Amino acid sequence: MKGFHYHFDFKSHDPGRLLPRHLEMTRHAWEETTHLTLRLLAFALLFEEGLEINGRPLDPDAPYLPSFGKWDLHGKPEIWGECQPDDFKRIKKIASKAPSSKLVMVMSSLQQAETALAALGRMKLRKGRVKILHFEPDLIEEMNRHLSRRNKLTWVQGTWQPPLITLDFNWSWFETSFGILDN
Repeated sequence: MKGFHYHFDFKSHDPGRLLPRHLEMTRHAWEETTHLTLRLLAFALLFEEGLEINGRPLDPDAPYLPSFGKWDLHGKPEIWGECQPDDFKRIKKIASKAPSSKLVMVMSSLQQAETALAALGRMKLRKGRVKILHFEPDLIEEMNRHLSRRNKLTWVQGTWQPPLITLDFNWSWFETSFGILDN
């Protein structure tokens, strides 16, 4: 993959979230730092065995590459993740080509999440098909400032009810809520 490589060392104090010890993430030339930070947060929050951070194409005929995803034994996506998508027609195409996969969109603000939800509503995707996670813009900006080519993330805890995360990222403490919207 072409792009810039970032290294992450993980540690988890949450016995229910056994993150890998190391991870390398590729930042493509077209991606902003925010994309990388959102991918990192989504990976840590949604982590399960088999979740991949750099994604794979949907199939050879469709050049779509997710921000993160998980694939079954036949190479079909089980989870398809997009960070800050701006092409919602692409989401509809992915939904039709991978009808059984869970679609997750990750946004850096509630406003962007609401815009995405409205766009998905106009597309008439099956209800409950897409989950939109959104974070506070201040959190994303602060994490962007701490991002370097070598990073350390210590996961303290994360809960879905209420939606809260606590982590240490490159020796800065973050304790924040996040939001979840379903189409």
